[in-house]
Amino acid sequence: MENMIMPITLEEIRRFLGRSLQDPYGRTFGKVVGISANLKDEITGVGIEVGNGEFVQCPGDRVKISADTLVLAPTWKVEAEEFRKEFDVVTRRLRALDELFSVGDIQKDVYEDMRKQHEDAINELKSKRKSILDTLSQRSNTLNTQLRQLQTHLAGNKMFHASGEFDDQSYKAVSDAIDTGLVRAMAERKEVDSIFGYLSKLDSSSSAVPAPAIQIPVAPSTPAPAAPNQPKDQVMVLHVRET
Repeated sequence: MENMIMPITLEEIRRFLGRSLQDPYGRTFGKVVGISANLKDEITGVGIEVGNGEFVQCPGDRVKISADTLVLAPTWKVEAEEFRKEFDVVTRRLRALDELFSVGDIQKDVYEDMRKQHEDAINELKSKRKSILDTLSQRSNTLNTQLRQLQTHLAGNKMFHASGEFDDQSYKAVSDAIDTGLVRAMAERKEVDSIFGYLSKLDSSSSAVPAPAIQIPVAPSTPAPAAPNQPKDQVMVLHVRET
């Protein structure tokens, strides 16, 4: 049975009205200034005032409650999770169809019709996969730039502090801010690279690998940047007839 994610209700989220919400990595994204709900009391959208004073409307499926914090997931994270679930379902159904046909439990014409439907679904997922990969690549480049800038500022601050141009109090304040920024940016980059690695293994001929669950990463205790280790998933090949 598929895991069902229950929508957040107005009753649950209304206490966050006027409060800040964060991304999964601890960054403050903005302040909740409006909530939209359907007749079932399910949240369909959240209005947010971002740091520069502008307002944005985010779909309700991008927010969730974590402890006493409202968390807004990045678009790429939501799209990647949706893709993972859809791809997992269609590949499992294709394997089941093949097994049933191989033992004679399904007539050939019915089998061919049902298999074509699922092959068509995989072909549609291919274009979605490419779009997500492009988005992840752009986000990874942005994060790499941010990390480089933070590391440069950290080195510069150390130099100014050592030369006596920055006092201890100011140096500690900015160092703590940079350290926190490094930890958060590295946590996001690690997850971006992990998802990118998984999607990259699904080649254009529709080979499939077990899909890892996408989870909020635990931020490392030290800010030293390091290249993320790519997960070594076991590859499962699923042959799909091109249409």
